[in-house]
Amino acid sequence: MSDRPSVVLGFVVHEDRDEANSVAEKMAAQAAGRGWATVRLAPDEQLPEGLNLLIGIGGDGTLLAAAALALDGNLPVVGVNLGRVGYLAEIEPEMVDAMLDGIAARSLEETTRMTIEVTAEDGRRWVGVNEIVVEKLESRRLVQIKVEIDDRYFTTYRADGIITATPLGSTAYSLSAGGPVIDPALDALIVTPVAPHSLLSRSIVLAPETAIRYTVELDRPVRVNVDGREAAEFQSGEAVTVAAGPRRIRFLSLGAHPFPQAVRSQFGLDHA
Repeated sequence: MSDRPSVVLGFVVHEDRDEANSVAEKMAAQAAGRGWATVRLAPDEQLPEGLNLLIGIGGDGTLLAAAALALDGNLPVVGVNLGRVGYLAEIEPEMVDAMLDGIAARSLEETTRMTIEVTAEDGRRWVGVNEIVVEKLESRRLVQIKVEIDDRYFTTYRADGIITATPLGSTAYSLSAGGPVIDPALDALIVTPVAPHSLLSRSIVLAPETAIRYTVELDRPVRVNVDGREAAEFQSGEAVTVAAGPRRIRFLSLGAHPFPQAVRSQFGLDHA
């Protein structure tokens, strides 16, 4: 008889939060009681073989780190929410037992969401779940970025930066910059300038097949961030292309949460 556990769970934990470590230890003990194994992983760590799914324990940022790892291994991911908003990480600590039961019964609901990819001219690529941000490096100087959509000139922004978000990421940085809230069941690219010196200050929502090329102008370099993590810096004359990612991220949940009710709950509209 094989000693190999029937289920192997990978944990990505918000290390700076005592509550997250406590929940992770409790879940590891519960998993062991079921004859399962658990592996604690750091962001950007190489995935071990045999994992069945990844669990982000913390807030939405922790879940994004887990999602980045999950994409590499085509694994499903679920989030345990210890953050303030928890729009992505929807399992509350008191729901962990039910989540483990769902894993055992294979009854958790799976949904897939689009990803977003940025490609440099030299072929380097980075994939995100929420957004790609092209932003200024120097705090007192705006950057100038030429925008081409599907190989046709669109406009040139002088701004603090430009966010290109997925619908899942529409409730993150894009929202704080004035972008729309979009149902994550849709596929789209949301382009939102950050503090633009332009008559066109509104977001643009584009079809998922769209390719957007950003070219750095003037002598002011930019930084490209992917889901809040710095990818690279680019100088004047250099360009990057942003498009839908080649893979979809797999999320697990205890059941369907209608989008309007999720927004109402997670953003405190019940108390507005």
